[in-house]
Amino acid sequence: MNMERHATSYQSQGLVRALRILRTLGTTDRAMGLADLSLALELPKSTLVRLLAVLEEQEFVYRTGNPPKYTVGHAVLEISETYRRQADTAEVAAPHLRELAAITGLTANIGVLEGRWVLHVCVEEPDRPLRFRSSAGSLDHTYCTGLGKLLLSRIPADRVDDHLPAEPLPSFTPHTLTTRADLETEFDRIRERGYSLDDQERDLGVICLAVPVPSDTDVNVAVSVSGPAGELSPERREQLLPVLQRVAEDLAANGRFLPSLRANGGLQQRTEDAS
Repeated sequence: MNMERHATSYQSQGLVRALRILRTLGTTDRAMGLADLSLALELPKSTLVRLLAVLEEQEFVYRTGNPPKYTVGHAVLEISETYRRQADTAEVAAPHLRELAAITGLTANIGVLEGRWVLHVCVEEPDRPLRFRSSAGSLDHTYCTGLGKLLLSRIPADRVDDHLPAEPLPSFTPHTLTTRADLETEFDRIRERGYSLDDQERDLGVICLAVPVPSDTDVNVAVSVSGPAGELSPERREQLLPVLQRVAEDLAANGRFLPSLRANGGLQQRTEDAS
């Protein structure tokens, strides 16, 4: 029994070490030699040679050069691609949005740019008789919605027109911004304060507050809450903003959210200096 436990422990140790090798190779953008791996993992080269041989045989690592250097192999990439395809963005995001809808009593949305439209990736309603036009998979205009204006403010100025109809922009309410100049002023305001506000620009009686989901990659995605204008006074919006920003940060911290969004193709590149 003791010998069996010892054998199991030894095999587990080998598995842990092999996984550490893959993790190390997967977090660097360059091939690594035995000396680099030995230093990074604090393992003898002889141990690494045995483990790498098994990983190479199973195509989890790829060896090249003399002396040899190693990179992540096809098997790892295939597994990661399968994981991304299976990770449905709406499923991943839904718990975060349900929490947001429950806390605020408002409709919670996640949106990305889709050509001249905002694509509602995920929508969660509060537990009350409150329903708006948006639903998961639906499209809405960019220039007159909280999500759309937030997303437009984060892309280069010379690409904004790709996501707008021709001027004059169609007006839906007396509050709709209908010129490119007005939008540019609005984008400056959004970048300065860090959030976007649709104050009855798309629908009379409806206000939307949106913030970006933070990311240090090319992901451009925003989260919002929408509700009756009578419930969203300036004071109420000020109270909601930290809650909305916390949920956006939680989404960014969810290891499945941004990869699943990228895998589903729901992205338009953004830039930090969109001004």
